Amino acid sequence: MESLCKTTANRRNAKLGGVKTKRGKSIVRHNARKHGILSGLKTKYEGNAYDSYLRQLQDEYDPQSFMESLLIERIAVCCLMLQRAVKAEREFMRSKLEPRIVIPFEIGSLDKVVQEGYEPTIQHEDIEKLSGTYLRYQTTIENRLYKAIHELERLQRLRSGENVPSPVAVDFTHEVGFVSQK
Repeated sequence: MESLCKTTANRRNAKLGGVKTKRGKSIVRHNARKHGILSGLKTKYEGNAYDSYLRQLQDEYDPQSFMESLLIERIAVCCLMLQRAVKAEREFMRSKLEPRIVIPFEIGSLDKVVQEGYEPTIQHEDIEKLSGTYLRYQTTIENRLYKAIHELERLQRLRSGENVPSPVAVDFTHEVGFVSQK
């Protein structure tokens, strides 16, 4: 909840028409994109990783249009998804490399734990479900990432006046093979 003084000051500043200086504009230029369309895909477990990726990508690519901004968000989400895949794979590997070791005692007595082992933050059953899909998951994300990067770079080259050919679309089916080129 904003205080009455802050609300009043915000209303007064809004009547002045916003930021006027180049320095001020450079500071606030990404405010509207800070929590963009795709930011809802992050979870509390990733902390500020998405925001960090988004900020770094905006600084690096300096998007000037809605489509460029959207592609920047897509790239940041792909980076976040790759981070998730790597974390899940690491959890799986640590749980296998550092297992809990127990020596069973005779009937009626307690087992002796020799080594507690690594307890993953993601449940073992979930890791096993994911383990079969790691490579496919990472490959799909990387393909999306590179596609978004290439399209962003193509749009930026077009904006700067370079003569960039349109992407080639190829139709392909498993039954027939190559069908057409658009």
